[in-house]
Amino acid sequence: MAPHPAPPRPSLGGCTGLTLGLSYPPHHLPSRLGGRRPPVSQSASGPGQGVTNSVLVVSPENRFFITHHGGLYISDVQKEDALSTYRCITKHKYSGETRQSNGARLSVTDPAESIPTILDGFHSQEVWAGRTVELPCTASGYPIPAIRWLKDGRPLPADSRWTKRITGLTISDLRTEDSGTYICEVTNTFGSAEATGLLTVVEPLHVTLTPKKLKTGIGSTVILSCALTGSPEFTIRWYRNTELVLPDEAISIRGLNNETLLITSAQKSHSGAYQCFATRKAQTAQDFAIIVLEDGTPRIASSFSEKVVNPGERFSLMCAAKGAPPPTVTWALDDEPIVRDGSHRTNQYTMSDGTTISHMNVTGPQIRDGGVYRCTARNSVGSAEYQARINVRGACLHLNIRIGF
Repeated sequence: MAPHPAPPRPSLGGCTGLTLGLSYPPHHLPSRLGGRRPPVSQSASGPGQGVTNSVLVVSPENRFFITHHGGLYISDVQKEDALSTYRCITKHKYSGETRQSNGARLSVTDPAESIPTILDGFHSQEVWAGRTVELPCTASGYPIPAIRWLKDGRPLPADSRWTKRITGLTISDLRTEDSGTYICEVTNTFGSAEATGLLTVVEPLHVTLTPKKLKTGIGSTVILSCALTGSPEFTIRWYRNTELVLPDEAISIRGLNNETLLITSAQKSHSGAYQCFATRKAQTAQDFAIIVLEDGTPRIASSFSEKVVNPGERFSLMCAAKGAPPPTVTWALDDEPIVRDGSHRTNQYTMSDGTTISHMNVTGPQIRDGGVYRCTARNSVGSAEYQARINVRGACLHLNIRIGF
């Protein structure tokens, strides 16, 4: 058992603060990030309400305040406050385990004017956006000192998220613009004191990996992009099927922060689940994508049939092709590429399943527009083609024959 701390000596009617030490197992240690506390409820024993087994439980109201960090602050000190031993008792939220600190006593003197003294301040805190933080600032002195807060050298603007308490400044729903240097000024008629601290609000890391799912052909080029928000300082690592990705002849990792993964001439072995894993201090975030590599040689899925049309009768030919990556379709007539003009127009688009649909539309066809039409589908893996004949009827020949005897 450690010895009792030396008793503070507040003056009657003044204010004082107690910080009672309590050891936690390593996994219960308070986290600096986010201003988070271990999952415990805190109370203090001393003069107050709720008498149980001769222990008076201090209620955090009236003259008694329990700070965000577990300190006990007493304002308007009375002589009877020196009659008790003060302890900090915690109860684990989930296990129900309780722990108790060593005891502390007060030594109360008659009122004496004194300049303010900072009892509890802060130097720096790093907190996640959206959380609540308390910037502690408790002071002793007589007369009781007035407290004023400044941010970056200016008085705090009106904001319902900021609450000034006798134990410090509480800020809820933190935003990145709340970052800055905070000054707590305490003043009475005999002097002043101040505590300065730096608050840094950071957005939690968020990772987005695109594309989420990619099905493409062997030999294709694959590009994965990892976009991050929340922090300017982070490191990125890439994994495939939980194994760390290392650059080689086909794989390269690029970008200022390694945010791009490039695979050239991708092979079947490059298929799998890819993860972009980002780390910043104690924060981590990740996203994943599925890459499927297959034989993407184009094939004609649907096509047109041979037919006969009349001169001037508009007709349309359709060719559907599949492949990975999706192929591009071109058209030819009697082995000559068809040039788009007022009579020959093409329309091409890709369906959600990767099928390329292409139409050849012929307006006002003439005899010269008859012949063998061929559609060819090509991608980086190979090509496929289909052809059929389209005949355009010739004009009727009218003969007037006169027979004389």
